[in-house]
Amino acid sequence: MKTIERLFLPLMWIKYFEDSLKLAGVKKSLAGILKIFLIADFILSFLILIVFKDLFQYYKSSSAVLSFLSYYVLVFFGFFILFMVIFYSWVAYTKVMRKNEIEAVLGDYFQLVAANVGAGMTIDQALLYSIRGRFGRLADDMQTVSKRVMAGVSLDKALMDFASSYESNILEKSMILLVESLESGGEVAGLINKIAWNIRQNQIMKQEISSSVTTYSIFIGFAALAAAPMLFALSHRIIIVMGDLTSNLDLSSAAGVSTKLPIHNIGSGIGAGEFKLFAFASLFFISIFASMIISLVRKGNIKEGLKSIPIFVFVSIGLFLIFSVILTSLFASVGI
Repeated sequence: MKTIERLFLPLMWIKYFEDSLKLAGVKKSLAGILKIFLIADFILSFLILIVFKDLFQYYKSSSAVLSFLSYYVLVFFGFFILFMVIFYSWVAYTKVMRKNEIEAVLGDYFQLVAANVGAGMTIDQALLYSIRGRFGRLADDMQTVSKRVMAGVSLDKALMDFASSYESNILEKSMILLVESLESGGEVAGLINKIAWNIRQNQIMKQEISSSVTTYSIFIGFAALAAAPMLFALSHRIIIVMGDLTSNLDLSSAAGVSTKLPIHNIGSGIGAGEFKLFAFASLFFISIFASMIISLVRKGNIKEGLKSIPIFVFVSIGLFLIFSVILTSLFASVGI
């Protein structure tokens, strides 16, 4: 039954989220997660309308109930969209971290398997006796594979099911090579050794690429976390200073002056409060894209940078406020 999912999500999204939850290792169903979201959304939307009633002013409408319901629907779906964005980001990040945890120890594990096979063990015995506590999640999964094989499931199926539970090309291709080698009756120990060596070479290459682009990452991080907040704070202070200067100008004597300059419009542009809101919004989006770009440059994908977004946003907006206070003190010290 997909009653709850169908009410709020199209079939394509339902299928995607269900597959993603499986790849992220989440045992809870999509319907259960949506129930929690909807209950929280229902309560939070109601509280927002009650606490910020002066902002919405629905009680001043001729039909207060209809106005309240209209605002409630807008706030409800607004929070629902926000919840889904956060949920998608969390699932995507969890999938990547889960994959990285497996790939980090996969080469060492295969090397032990190759040594055990070379010592005379069968492949299923080698897979079981190569498990070490330091392999973490991989050790738990390989114990599950061994238990399934002992219960009568074929080794090929157990290995491919294990590979399909992760979004990892390296793991999937390694298992395909291993299964095909077992089916063809080839020399397994040598093949597993080559798989382990290739995995390690791949990891070394990724580390070298990440090191070679560190300068670009530092430049992007500096621009987003330091340069942008400082420039926005300086612009905000200049707007305040210019507003104070123009407010003290006597423009009444210029009423009869013929000029192409917009003398009468001086001081009627964007205000300091409006610019501050613009700065907050700009820094928010700059931080998001900077985090994603740094992750793309260093890791080759955007998903690993999702965890850095809150940190980037907090630091960027925090530095903007700090620079604003510092510039206020500096301008005050010179009498401006």
